[in-house]
Amino acid sequence: MKSFSLDSPESSEHVHRRQHHQLSQSTTSHSSSHNQSPQSPVYGSRRHLLTAKNVRMSSVDLPDDNEKSLSSASTSPCPSPKPHRLLPTNLYVVLYNFRSRHPDEIDLKAGCIITVTDTSDADWWQGKCMGKIGYFPSKYVTKLHPGEQPLQVTHSVHVNDGESGLKLLNEQIVIQIGDEKDGIVIIRTGTNDKTYPCPLKYLKEV
Repeated sequence: MKSFSLDSPESSEHVHRRQHHQLSQSTTSHSSSHNQSPQSPVYGSRRHLLTAKNVRMSSVDLPDDNEKSLSSASTSPCPSPKPHRLLPTNLYVVLYNFRSRHPDEIDLKAGCIITVTDTSDADWWQGKCMGKIGYFPSKYVTKLHPGEQPLQVTHSVHVNDGESGLKLLNEQIVIQIGDEKDGIVIIRTGTNDKTYPCPLKYLKEV
């Protein structure tokens, strides 16, 4: 029997054949990998998220006038596949209560200030409120401009801008614009750009 030492060098011919064999295997492996490359996990994950988004996403129904002070239920959003740039002013005030139904959502309390961090979806935004981060219906908040202050209606009252009237409901959130004058403040509801004069005695700080 021929003995072989682990320390003994191999013959040059054997080394040449082994190197040639390894080179062939490397070329074959590279070609196979190129023709049958697996789907990118990132791309696959995004496609899965977009598919789930089409299934779970639906339009958000705002609460009726008689239910604006109550919690509202709606479907859960799909996490945004990519971040969206921050808004120039990303501070918003919550208009209606919202109770989360899924782990990626957050509860909203009317009158609270929320920092919006993702607006890539029209119906569901992501934000931070009361130390928690999650998704919420975008129509449940309105942008808070510099100098504005959220207030809560303490008693149902009719207001009029000279052209049309509006009934403010008890516990409804409104936004004060400017300073009080002779017991009157200018407010907006957040649902549109209309403003109305309202007696300050029917309002309180949130």
